[in-house]
Amino acid sequence: MTKILKVGFDFDGVVAYNPFRVIRAPVTFLKQNILGVKKLQFWYPQKRWQQIFWTILHESSVFPAKGVDLLKEVTKEEKIEAHLVTARYSFLDDRLYNWLDRHNLRKIFKTINLNKKDEQPHLFKEKIIEKYKLDIFIEDNLDIVNHLHKKKWNTRIFWIYNLLDRWHPHPYKYPFLEKAIEEIVRQITDKK
Repeated sequence: MTKILKVGFDFDGVVAYNPFRVIRAPVTFLKQNILGVKKLQFWYPQKRWQQIFWTILHESSVFPAKGVDLLKEVTKEEKIEAHLVTARYSFLDDRLYNWLDRHNLRKIFKTINLNKKDEQPHLFKEKIIEKYKLDIFIEDNLDIVNHLHKKKWNTRIFWIYNLLDRWHPHPYKYPFLEKAIEEIVRQITDKK
């Protein structure tokens, strides 16, 4: 019997297409090269107006990503065990469940892991990957990819790149979710 791969999926930019994710590259460049911020740290919107702005940015994740149909198929066929791992801050939790229900995706995930304590996204994802001993984690934020990829563990970090950061090297990089899942299916098939 073949072991079912445990695969973790980020939400915004991986399961849900988010057009604003292309601004990450310029923002990272600004933080590191202009402002001199080297430590990986994500901003938390504390004031109500900041949370409204943050909500609007995340509401741009309107459509399922290219590859969601294949994700449904491989989970139904039990080729993978899917875990949703989103570091969205707690004030966005209800919106996430509404989105999953609207697209009939909630039930395909064995677990849905929410950042209820508003932890730093990279540390929250690291903790969940370790908790479930995920074989693969699919992420679109290059900073988080680099952080997780440096860990000494057996989890492979798949990266969904975007137009502005595609030139960065990474051993597992894909233009969208469908290509990443096709690679996972290929690996499963090769092991048989």
